[in-house]
Amino acid sequence: MKKLFVVVAAASCGLSLFACALHAPRTGLVVSDVTVVSPERSSPLPHAYVRIVDGRIAEVSEQRLHGEADIDGQGRYLIPGLIDSHVHLAVAPGFPAPMTSKQAAAHPEVVATALEQDPKSFLFFGFTTVIDLVGSAERTAQWNARELRPDAYFCSAVAAVNGQLRFVPFPYFSYGVSGDAQVLPVVDPALHTPQAIIARVEADGAKCVKTIYERGFMPTVEEVRPLVAAAHARELPVFIHANRQRAQRFAVDVGADVIVHGMWRDPGEDVALDAEAHAVLDAIVRDKIGYQPTTQVIAGLLDMTNKNYLARADVADAYPRALIDLYKSTEGAAGTPLWLRLAGADAQNGLRGTIDRATEVTRILARADARLLFGSDTPSDLIYTNPSGLNGRLEMDHWIAAGVSLEKLFRALTIDNARMLRLQDQIGTIERGKTANLLLLRANPLQSVKAYDTIQTVFLHGRPIEREELSAHTAREP
Repeated sequence: MKKLFVVVAAASCGLSLFACALHAPRTGLVVSDVTVVSPERSSPLPHAYVRIVDGRIAEVSEQRLHGEADIDGQGRYLIPGLIDSHVHLAVAPGFPAPMTSKQAAAHPEVVATALEQDPKSFLFFGFTTVIDLVGSAERTAQWNARELRPDAYFCSAVAAVNGQLRFVPFPYFSYGVSGDAQVLPVVDPALHTPQAIIARVEADGAKCVKTIYERGFMPTVEEVRPLVAAAHARELPVFIHANRQRAQRFAVDVGADVIVHGMWRDPGEDVALDAEAHAVLDAIVRDKIGYQPTTQVIAGLLDMTNKNYLARADVADAYPRALIDLYKSTEGAAGTPLWLRLAGADAQNGLRGTIDRATEVTRILARADARLLFGSDTPSDLIYTNPSGLNGRLEMDHWIAAGVSLEKLFRALTIDNARMLRLQDQIGTIERGKTANLLLLRANPLQSVKAYDTIQTVFLHGRPIEREELSAHTAREP
């Protein structure tokens, strides 16, 4: 009898879909009649319905769904939130990177407004996840305690100095931190073996390990390979700061997982790539090493020579007016590297040549279907031309100019970054069970990079936030 009742009920629903719809569950928030663009799909899914419950994606359906609240997605595109896997977060003892500690002390209201806007600017440009590549558990927890911010994870930085592994708790330009505090001393050598270092990194909750090959930090292969091996034994990817040809050869030789910069030039070095540079790029492709081009790093330096930079409309979305006014003042130049303040035509042409080289490197890697990963290095230096969020958006343009396909860029911004950081079960696609960090766009990002400028709504753990609410135009002024 019970079986017959089920059959009759099903038949009744078949005769009266409207009546059954009235009794369908109306839970959570539903984005209705939207085109889902997600990297696990071979093509976009039009006229889809996405249910969000308790901050997660509960259902993706081609059938009509209803929720306690509905957002009309007709004519819109729903994509995963973007991931920037190379930032440096301005948290305690934070103030904006171009400021000196003296300036920050003199303008506490401007600092407070700027730091309140900083995470909102990432969200405004669509970045719902960021990775602090020289971070710590404490600073990341401070960031994640904010109400409106991208989800932050961190990478512990470890450098080999004079044959000894040492923690690097802050980037070299860091927010008033003294040079002595940027590389921790060795107190007990037993705590600085590769295994001990990586055990601490894992215990701290880091998602990756970053090491360095740069002037002042030029270890041997034999010193760094054990660090890489210890990290891989615990399934932690190794990122390496390597921004020259010889540094990237070193990255290949030690078995690093991700190179976090493009191939810049030494003074006097030709823009054109020589045979050895091509060999290094071939090895990067062969070994499937992840590569962050970060061309905007050099473009940002060049932008510092543009007297009209701070008048840009997109900068006004990223920086509060009070901060822009400070940067425009003569006082605002205090944090700028001296060589940039004095940069003439030769220096500017040199920067353009490096941008040309970086573009060619990216083009070669894209044609070879290398493992390009998206990172912006925000901020890269004591300059104001790396605004949070906007810096990443401009990096996208460099990728497209280098011939990277829109699909490859989309994957690099989403699932490829998620997989590198072992976060693919949480973010990177629009699938049931994933965190509902999403973007509602007016245009399809697989058709134009400018689609990323058409964000209508940012979903942060399922909470819909209209993009305009995140602009610096709405920031509280001192």
